[in-house]
Amino acid sequence: LTIEQALQQGVTAHKEGKLQDAERLYRAILQSQPLHPDANHNLGVLAVSVNNINAALPFFECALKANPKIEQFWLSYIHALIKDNKFDNAKEVINQAVQKGFNQEKLIPLKAQIVPKLQTGKANSGKLNNEAKNKKKQKSQKHNLKTRSPSSKELKALQAHFQNTRYGEAEKLAKSLTQKFPNHQFGWKVLGAVYEKTQRMSESLHANKKSVQLAPQDFAAHSNLGNILKLLSRLDESEASYRKAITLKPESAEIHYNLGVTLRALGKLDEAAASYRRAIILKPKFAEAHFNLGVTLQDLGKFEETEASYRKAIELKTYFAQARCNLGILLYKSGKYNLAAEQFELSATYQSRLYAIQCSYRQDDKATFYEKYDNLVAQGENNAVLGSLGFCSELKYGVKKSNPFCNDPLKYVATSDLTTQYDFDSIFIKVASDVLKDSSVSYREQVYLTNGVQTAGNIFALPKVFNTDIESIIRTEIEKYRIHFQDSEEGFIRDWPNSYKIYGWLLCMQSGGKLAPHIHEIGWMTGSIYINVPPKTKIDNGNLVVCLYDREHVLEADKNQQNIIDVATGSMCLFPASLHHYTIPFEEKEDRIVLAFDVIPIN
Repeated sequence: LTIEQALQQGVTAHKEGKLQDAERLYRAILQSQPLHPDANHNLGVLAVSVNNINAALPFFECALKANPKIEQFWLSYIHALIKDNKFDNAKEVINQAVQKGFNQEKLIPLKAQIVPKLQTGKANSGKLNNEAKNKKKQKSQKHNLKTRSPSSKELKALQAHFQNTRYGEAEKLAKSLTQKFPNHQFGWKVLGAVYEKTQRMSESLHANKKSVQLAPQDFAAHSNLGNILKLLSRLDESEASYRKAITLKPESAEIHYNLGVTLRALGKLDEAAASYRRAIILKPKFAEAHFNLGVTLQDLGKFEETEASYRKAIELKTYFAQARCNLGILLYKSGKYNLAAEQFELSATYQSRLYAIQCSYRQDDKATFYEKYDNLVAQGENNAVLGSLGFCSELKYGVKKSNPFCNDPLKYVATSDLTTQYDFDSIFIKVASDVLKDSSVSYREQVYLTNGVQTAGNIFALPKVFNTDIESIIRTEIEKYRIHFQDSEEGFIRDWPNSYKIYGWLLCMQSGGKLAPHIHEIGWMTGSIYINVPPKTKIDNGNLVVCLYDREHVLEADKNQQNIIDVATGSMCLFPASLHHYTIPFEEKEDRIVLAFDVIPIN
């Protein structure tokens, strides 16, 4: 739809009483044009119709800011202020409208709604007896105590401490101000920021919530709260906070960008891309927005647009290492190893070093490959990529090297039956079913997958999964695995990460579905939980295969270099991330559903 078509359809739905459809269309317009006056005005009218005046006022203000020449915008705004009992504000806005030259006769009915209330207030005040006057005075004194403000000197000192990263002094002064002036927002706002900088997220959340409560029209307070909620993985709440901030300041490119980050983590890829595009419209030279748009488009399988976004980010920020690394990965996956290697050399990140050595391997540059391999091992690098390349290069070049990650990974494949330990139906099957039925869940491009789909984003960030015991159960099983193998001298056990995150997704395959051999480069361990495995008409249908070698050499491997794992509904499998894995196709009509995940080291 064009903007005009969307607006017309929204107005039609509005008139027909289809308020949800109208709101959806108006908000769609704001995704493309955040300052669109009619869409903002009409959303305000919708909010007033359901008596949500607080939500309506920012929309009316935005509409007026975009086009102050429309009389109806002024009339709607004044009417909302009166309905919210903000009579002084309404009177001031009426005066502004008169100064703009609008017909005063149209404002008379609105003035009439204000004057009686003001007069009534005066009449009642004259009838107060002495006791009532004293109570009013006491109440006023209490109010004054509550509304007292810090001095400008104190506020400047607090701001200076924070801006100069003197977080200890900033925290001390902020706490003092929140105790002396509990209803003054600035102390809470800075305290929340200090707690965030010093990694005390729960305290930061409390302070930021207080900041929003004291200043509900402060867009930055809502944005700060969204940031904290995002860091705490409470992504649905983070999304709500960012959206509120956007209604208060729709022209902020940074808030649209942050909303995009949250939406992508929730797997809402189309919405995330739209948020990044809005940020770019508002701030065309926003390199990070171009980069994140590229990452999202890559997940959506739009590779030409992805490359254009990465290149634009690099054009705007020449030494943008992440953008160069992601562009390199895109080129690598399309087989352009020379071009990819150039980007990896310019990037010089940890991930780019791992891909650079893979470029040498794919180009069959034996000397360069072993030079890079030996250097990385000598520097103490230990990861799944080196573990995998150690085996693949041995088969390819006939040179055996000590493997820093795991010399015998097939011995470290562990399986268990979760149905004997947990209520598998209600904890796993029902939740997975709810996720797959949810129309708001997005799916990403998966080049290794045939006849199936893979959810986008981290499934553990979705509210339907976040509020369950699934991640907790997985962490428990991982800890059992670590304890079982704790005496091993293999590198991936010896260098077990002090902290890690779990990143997961759902795979749903139809008859004939399969996964090609691959590893998860950024993982330390890989795991899979089998939500539904159809009854097998052939012995190995749908089974998991873990092996030492990649797609290029898997057919050359003998049976001692791979394990076929017989999986059933409720099975859980854990193995070192250096092992390649694939699935045997199945022919049954039921869907094969798997919750796959990676253990990813933090730092």
